[in-house]
Amino acid sequence: MTVRYGIVVDLNRCTGCMTCVLACKEENLTPPTVWWNKVLEIEEPALDSITYVRYACMHCDDPPCVAACPEKAIYKRADGIVIIDQAKCRGRGECRKACPYGVIDINPNQDYFPSAKPPYQNTGESFRSHPAGKAGKCTLCAHRIDKGKVPACVEACPSKAMTFGDLNDPVAPIRAKISRAEQLLESQKAGPKVFYVIPKNLSKPLEERIVKNPRMDRLP
Repeated sequence: MTVRYGIVVDLNRCTGCMTCVLACKEENLTPPTVWWNKVLEIEEPALDSITYVRYACMHCDDPPCVAACPEKAIYKRADGIVIIDQAKCRGRGECRKACPYGVIDINPNQDYFPSAKPPYQNTGESFRSHPAGKAGKCTLCAHRIDKGKVPACVEACPSKAMTFGDLNDPVAPIRAKISRAEQLLESQKAGPKVFYVIPKNLSKPLEERIVKNPRMDRLP
């Protein structure tokens, strides 16, 4: 049976603590201003409540970014993880325009090590290399999955709001939660493999209720 990885995010459990955001940043060492994993917020003033939404690449079954890339630098692995090949990428931004979720960044000409060689260059940790002008996004921590680990954001979440696993495995814990979960922008027919268990008190569909978080970004 083919493996097909995904995540279910239970928004009833997320507290907006940003631990997943920091875990992603520490694991992947993305450039300044670039956040592959974000936490957006939905305000419900009438209920005096805020719902927090972990938000990153959806690793779609039919990813629009793959078809849009003129260099064929984006591909979907056999396990469903969508990867950008930095060696082939020319940073034209067509993938960014095509992504309905707005989760692809173009790396800025900045680094945390402006006057010295980044330490990961001496360790072979290529997943932490983010050349300026290249497109980048969440990789679902493919380098960790290949070693039998779960994505850094999933492991770090203190509220256990995320369940990672094989969507094709009928006995995997993630399958028990899929029946209660929904996809964002399902009308785009991209087949996102990140699902959300949505609180019942939301007055409008999830994608219509996400508002700007000043520390992060917003859904376009």
